[in-house]
Amino acid sequence: MMKSRTEKLTTLWKWSAILLSILVVAMLLFKKESKIPDKKPSPAIIQEKQEKPKQVEAPKPDPETLVTAEALVAAGENIIYGTNDPQLNAGGRLPVGKGQCAFCHLFTEGQISTRCPDLRNIETRSHQRIQEARFIQFSKKYADKPEPDSQLKPKASTGGEYLIESLYCPSCYVVEGFGKEGSHDEISTMPFVSEMPMMLNDYEMVAVVAYLQAMDTPGDYSKVTARDDWERYFNQTLQIGTDKRPKFVRNEDLTKTALLEDSPEVMIEKMGCFICHKIPTIPIASIGLSGPELTMKTLAIKRINSPEYLKAVDLNRARAETPKEYVLESILDPAAFVVPGYGDGDGMPTHYGTKFTVGGLNKLVNFLMTLDENSGKDTSESSDSKKVSSGSKRD
Repeated sequence: MMKSRTEKLTTLWKWSAILLSILVVAMLLFKKESKIPDKKPSPAIIQEKQEKPKQVEAPKPDPETLVTAEALVAAGENIIYGTNDPQLNAGGRLPVGKGQCAFCHLFTEGQISTRCPDLRNIETRSHQRIQEARFIQFSKKYADKPEPDSQLKPKASTGGEYLIESLYCPSCYVVEGFGKEGSHDEISTMPFVSEMPMMLNDYEMVAVVAYLQAMDTPGDYSKVTARDDWERYFNQTLQIGTDKRPKFVRNEDLTKTALLEDSPEVMIEKMGCFICHKIPTIPIASIGLSGPELTMKTLAIKRINSPEYLKAVDLNRARAETPKEYVLESILDPAAFVVPGYGDGDGMPTHYGTKFTVGGLNKLVNFLMTLDENSGKDTSESSDSKKVSSGSKRD
């Protein structure tokens, strides 16, 4: 019997559907198998894993090796001079390290420095000093109420403790003849070395004392008691990374950068200018231990016209043509010209280019350009001062 056309088409569609179903199932099975990763890594991957070295942590140094007498003396020497082989230069100056001690103190024969007490033979004198009537007088003065700046009460009972105390509390005892003007030698001119720009920590201050104790007997560490002195004075163990430095309210918000929004006084304190320079109208810069006075309104024009500066220009070291350019140059490149009578300029920091914002630097320079010898005094400006401006050219 012949099949009708309709039956033939129905049969064809059935077989087509069956074949299509088989094809779909086959594709799904193939796709699933292709997703199963090969559990055995390739030889290249195995080789790479075998050759990769294992990371081994470096052994941590024993903290005790950093507080031996020898290690402390070496560290103290480097903090004071910036080197472990300090040599006097032709001008009678020693190199100056982070502590800036050699700026003002006398350490060796031939050195030119009379601004602060002589530190030669200080280990012996430290034991004598605590017996002096003057030292006892200071101890009694602050027996009930602590010294206001450090908030410490003088209590040194040994020579080593006296040296420790003198770093943390400079005014707990002031060597006669070395006090601030008008203080009757009762307020020290020495800055707090825990503050800007020195920022010495406890370990560094102990190291400085250790060096002073061994300075006069090189190679002999028998008199180095700095660590024990510190721990006895503060009644705690010296630990690297922790501080017993006095905390000052004025330092709570100090940063290391002079900003445009800072006042000139804040910038001067941040950058530590007051330690060396006398700056009229700035209370903390009323002394000036080792640098020129910064009355730039009258001095800057004189400097760039001086024979010494013109010689520096001929040598292609100095380049300023206006008073303001000179002040900028003095801050950013202090070696370009050193004012006669102030050594060879090895003590002026050379990194101020990274410590000021552009606006902050310009603001400070403009302020210095307003200062003359009459600034801060109740007198009228001299006629010469009125003629000077930041834009005046060299004569």
